[in-house]
Amino acid sequence: MPAETRSIEHKRRHQRRQPEAMAQLTKDMRATRHPSVELYKNATRKIMRKLKNTRRFFNQERKELNESKEYRDGMPDWLPAVNFVDIHFHDYKSSRKFGGSIWEKKFAYQMPRLYKSLKEYYELFKKLRDVEVDFPDDPFNSYKNARQKLINGSLQRLYSSIAEVTESMTAVNMETPNFDISKMKLENFPMKVDATQCLKNDYIVFRGYGNLLNNWYYEFRCPRSKKVNKRCAAYEEKLQEKRDSRRPKNKMLFMS
Repeated sequence: MPAETRSIEHKRRHQRRQPEAMAQLTKDMRATRHPSVELYKNATRKIMRKLKNTRRFFNQERKELNESKEYRDGMPDWLPAVNFVDIHFHDYKSSRKFGGSIWEKKFAYQMPRLYKSLKEYYELFKKLRDVEVDFPDDPFNSYKNARQKLINGSLQRLYSSIAEVTESMTAVNMETPNFDISKMKLENFPMKVDATQCLKNDYIVFRGYGNLLNNWYYEFRCPRSKKVNKRCAAYEEKLQEKRDSRRPKNKMLFMS
């Protein structure tokens, strides 16, 4: 091949590579410019995947219980409560306390609350595990095995999820928040019950924990005001209704 032809071919190959090289260079520059953003993104996504699996396994094992709606009512003072209205509608733009990016601010605001809520249910499931049942009947004995499987599995996955959150917080130099178990009012949780009361307490806890996992899952999947799909839209509408119901009537009239 003549030298002139080789030179032309070399020039063409070089020109073809330039866009690819520029794209990679731009990508590298972005990553270098905001390294902490990627760190928070990756940590959040890891936790989201963990919660997704925790939720899936819990829902699968819960189906084996054949729960009755008869026992699902009740909000005892020992049941943890998480304010998802405040979490979802928190104003990150006006907050200057943590970092500069929205990922940093959301991580710093959400993770301590996620950690606390998981720890609360971890302690509550330990209580369920250690409950003594007086005079169990035959239907309860058949229920007991599925119950124990669900409780033990939930404890294992809660422990793993808490560890994941803790590791992710440590990775971004964020302190693990203190957890005060005395605020849970677990002294009011009955540890010696009959079969009926055990079923009722079980279902109250399972319902609350299922709602917690669903809400955290949608909180991570459904950014505020971005209705990604019908479920996200329904989730935001539900929280908006709760938020509106809190507002004083005179304020709502003024706003309308």
